Amino acid sequence: MDSKRTKLLVVDDEPPIVDLVVHLIAHCGYEIRVAYDGPEAISVAKDFRPDCVMTGIMMPKMDGFELARLILKFLPDCKFVVVSSCARAQECKDIHAALGFDPRLLVEKPFTPAEIFDALNLAGFPCTKSNSTGF
Repeated sequence: MDSKRTKLLVVDDEPPIVDLVVHLIAHCGYEIRVAYDGPEAISVAKDFRPDCVMTGIMMPKMDGFELARLILKFLPDCKFVVVSSCARAQECKDIHAALGFDPRLLVEKPFTPAEIFDALNLAGFPCTKSNSTGF
């Protein structure tokens, strides 16, 4: 296995969202893992050591911002694409900015495939829409 493949962790408490994102990016050549809540994501991240985490914010047990804070403690160079229905709320934008995240990597739900690809490209992990994705 190519050790230089981008490692992407997809986290959301809604399995259909996780499934959709994985389906959209399956052709990108990333090594992908998934988690369905913050504590599970922390556990996966410790072993998997992702280059990028795509996460929701509002989740039970631990929100996506707390998840990001904890992962950054042991993976300080990890990039985060944050996907949430609160993306336009000022409080959400403020917390995102306080973490030092690029505001272009805050994607609003519902999202389009293009918005996911744009965010990954901006994060430094190029991927484009595949004709085989069905979108």
